[in-house]
Amino acid sequence: MDNKDYYYHCAQLQEMSSAFGREVLSLSNTLMKFDDINECKDNLTCPQGCENTVGSYICSCNIGFRLNTLNTSICDDINECEENIDDCSQTCVNAIGSYSCNCFNGYTLQSGVCEKNSSNVELCQALNCSQLCFVNNGTARCDCQVGFALQGDNKTCTNIDECSLAKKPCSQICTDTYGRFTCSCYAGFKLAADRTSCTAFEKSFYGVNCNQSYQCSGHGTCDPVRGCVCDIGWEGVNCNNDIDECTLRTDNCLIGDVCVNALGSYSCVCPIGYVRNGTCQDINECVDPALNNCNPLIEDCVNNFGSHVCNCKPGYARNDKGDCININECANGDHQCQQICVDVPGKYNCDCNYGYRLNDDRLTCLLVKDVCSDFEKLNCSQGCTVDFQQNTSYCFCADGYNLVGKDTCEDINECEVSTKNLCSFKSGCVNRVPGYSCSCPPGSSLDNDGRNCNNCSSTTWGVNCSRSCSCSTGALRCDNVRGCICRPGYIGVFCDVDVNQCTNGELQCNDRQDCVSRIGPDSCVCKSGYRLNGTLCEDVNECLDPRLNTCQQTCQNSVGSYSCGCYKGFAYNASTNTCDVFQYFGTQISMNVLDK
Repeated sequence: MDNKDYYYHCAQLQEMSSAFGREVLSLSNTLMKFDDINECKDNLTCPQGCENTVGSYICSCNIGFRLNTLNTSICDDINECEENIDDCSQTCVNAIGSYSCNCFNGYTLQSGVCEKNSSNVELCQALNCSQLCFVNNGTARCDCQVGFALQGDNKTCTNIDECSLAKKPCSQICTDTYGRFTCSCYAGFKLAADRTSCTAFEKSFYGVNCNQSYQCSGHGTCDPVRGCVCDIGWEGVNCNNDIDECTLRTDNCLIGDVCVNALGSYSCVCPIGYVRNGTCQDINECVDPALNNCNPLIEDCVNNFGSHVCNCKPGYARNDKGDCININECANGDHQCQQICVDVPGKYNCDCNYGYRLNDDRLTCLLVKDVCSDFEKLNCSQGCTVDFQQNTSYCFCADGYNLVGKDTCEDINECEVSTKNLCSFKSGCVNRVPGYSCSCPPGSSLDNDGRNCNNCSSTTWGVNCSRSCSCSTGALRCDNVRGCICRPGYIGVFCDVDVNQCTNGELQCNDRQDCVSRIGPDSCVCKSGYRLNGTLCEDVNECLDPRLNTCQQTCQNSVGSYSCGCYKGFAYNASTNTCDVFQYFGTQISMNVLDK
């Protein structure tokens, strides 16, 4: 006997078993007697109470619930408040299987009755709460009923959409209502006693003729019609494939969040360098030495969005290995000492030749003794000192000068001497008296070493990277030299001004096109009567397609349009776009033969 016959005879036996306790004729003409089944014994169908009867059973519900009119195996919550069957004197708040009573502002609940509390009325009236007001030790505060959330003004209550929360309250179907929500289940499932989860009807098979066994994973349950029905976050025939909500972009993470997929779920986390405070906010690693890897002795910490950078302190420069090393300003000539430069870590000190002392500015030297007066008379333009070993005196020049002859100091133009001009941007060398300085082209800034140029970061642009990139959505990008580069259709420093390219002449359309202005780039579109073919607008022959013309009889195409006409014996009526029969002295003449 094949499956079809087996199922057929099973169906007949089931029909005969509908009269449990009676004698019926079996398929083999043998008298059989069936015993009544106590369906309530395992209570697999009724959600709450079950009463066995001969050949059947009756489901019952606990107090606060009633049987669903369409499915008697489901107990629905009774909303005593909406049906006005509560005994509250003022406000009623429904709950699953029950309800509670609350009182208006200025009233307190005493033995189930709201009694006026005159001492609290004035406090609550001053708050003007939208729902509930409570007074404790002379201080009033607003509160909300279940299903509502108190807003930032601490007065207004708004409905909570529980179904849109990241953690869904229902295992299958959630329906939000004002101040509450209800859970329901897919076909083949019933709501469990917790009123939020769904359990499948206890079946071992599903599908046509119940001939398919199910092997649902732990992430789904079996529907007697559809087979495995997956829990939220799972898919596949056996519900064993995780849904990657992050890849599919079905998550509800906020802008700036990072979506992290998990088995059957996902989470929204902040990127590295951010911390959640309502939204993801940047962590300033520079305020806490434990959060950055900068050496405070030779590096300065600079916070960026989501990260930080360690810049070398003045007097230090980063070498090829990435280390901050001391700059020898004395050897490089990058100092302001008038006579002697002494290099020290991170800076330099100035000193003076014999016969001079350091001035208060710690840079220049003052003559305190004419040490050359006992030797050869010299008229030094800058300074004179003595070489006691050689028993002679000589003139000297400060850094940045050359001694010409015996006593004249002339400025050195370092910018013209390749070995002296150490600027990476040679054209940015500016001669000083004495010395020189380096500058950088727009889009870069001078490094701490005073010589090298670094490109602006992604957030700055302009001369010395002094301008901030605050481009709007109308910008393509921020150029480190020109700033915000606008998309077509936008102008302004920040690309935040939508320009009408049609009226300012920026967009030139031909005679077969209309210029259409919209937010962002405007465009040329084909006029009525033309159709775009590649990049050209070609004439549409409306006469070839009755849907494109309104002519009653004849149609004459023209470039970009058409005109209607009539057969011989008819006159065209332009006001009605119809063809009328000629009238002769008030008598209508019918034309049987028409020339087309």
